[in-house]
Amino acid sequence: MPAIADELQTQTGGKAPSHPATLPGTLQGKKSLFRVPLYQSLGAENSLGKVYHARRAHRKSRAGCVKCKQRRVKCDETKPHCLRCQKHGVDCSYDAGQVNSAHSKGVISYFIEKVPGLTSQESAAYTLSLLAVSSKIDELLQMKSENGRLSPSVRALHHFHEATTPSISNERGQNMMRGKMIQLAFESPFLMHAIIGAATSHLRRIYPDNNTYTMVEAYHWQKAIKQYSEEISTAIGPHNMDPLYSACLLMTIHSFRLEEYNPRSSFVFSDDPESLNWLMLQSGLRHLLELTHPWMTQSIWWDVFKRAREGNPLYDDHRPGRVDLHQGLADICGIDETTTEETNPYHWPLRMLTPLLSLEQSMKTFTHYTNYMGRLLPDYYDQLLKKDPPALIILSWWLALIVNLDVWWMETRAKSECVAICMYLEDSDDPRILSLLEFPAEACGYLLKHVQQRIMGECELVLL
Repeated sequence: MPAIADELQTQTGGKAPSHPATLPGTLQGKKSLFRVPLYQSLGAENSLGKVYHARRAHRKSRAGCVKCKQRRVKCDETKPHCLRCQKHGVDCSYDAGQVNSAHSKGVISYFIEKVPGLTSQESAAYTLSLLAVSSKIDELLQMKSENGRLSPSVRALHHFHEATTPSISNERGQNMMRGKMIQLAFESPFLMHAIIGAATSHLRRIYPDNNTYTMVEAYHWQKAIKQYSEEISTAIGPHNMDPLYSACLLMTIHSFRLEEYNPRSSFVFSDDPESLNWLMLQSGLRHLLELTHPWMTQSIWWDVFKRAREGNPLYDDHRPGRVDLHQGLADICGIDETTTEETNPYHWPLRMLTPLLSLEQSMKTFTHYTNYMGRLLPDYYDQLLKKDPPALIILSWWLALIVNLDVWWMETRAKSECVAICMYLEDSDDPRILSLLEFPAEACGYLLKHVQQRIMGECELVLL
């Protein structure tokens, strides 16, 4: 699914000189839609005379693909995908029904046609207009009208539907986000802000040199968080639980995402308890589900939550002892055959982590990895804040798995924190700690000190 970026068009004012000395080289002697005058040199006797060359015969591309027609460029009409679309990595279709007029239709008309239930029936006719949709969103978010132009919010909404949802959820979650969740957003400003914030964060990742998204992203996340906090402080029930669920899921992106790779900014090198908020805030959905438990079966998310739980190896394995646990990690955590979740703060995190080590790493199993951080308990967070080595090692192993998933909103944070833990623990005198650090260090591309020494020793033996 191609990303949608704002295209900035520049227009130059003023008139061209009536008799330029030369014509730009890009037009001389080449095909043009119009006859082009070729001016003689200034020193010629007939310097003001104009010689017109007839337009060269050419064939218009009337059967081109949808994308080329939208961009008004010549299509080579290669089937099933033209060469231009293949080069740019975008979807290519020859379905004439998908071609939109640049003035009467566009990105949002196409979007609404794909999601016919986007708005209520009584306003369906009204929302067929691009500008009407744009105005409706601006009105909902209490933003200034764009004076007859599509607002950036509208483009972000389309990007969320087409490109962001596949990058943040599996197929079941995508369908919910693209359909009923967006419908909810037209009635819940904090959810619409969260959707636009998530989409703009994704656009910033795709187009890092486009500074126009920076302020837009900050604005919408700030509004989403503020209005979400206000909503959750009021009475929570069936009337608002679905918008709250949806916004909470999206705010996971904001709290976890790290702008720049910097291991030294990690919580392991800080005494500020808020430096671990990127992880601790992920339990927000669990608390919200507890508050809305009596009505959960009425939620639009119920089927998604239920199916995720049924296929998730993390939820129901509460066996005591070290059966089926990773033996090396169980040793460093002090887990024996009598250990339970109540007697050891590492038993539950390790019990959840172990099945992930052998799980297929793909978007199909993506929610298994993200559910992990949402189910960590306060006693484990306490050990992380104390920088206890077993707690850090368990976290580094989970972060290493996340790095291998290659998810845009997680990879920078996961790699930065994983490397930070390796840096923090690599001077340990405990050989078990050093050995267990090798897996996360390799996943993050970090060369541990003892591994460097080992490599140097092996090289010296080869040279002898």
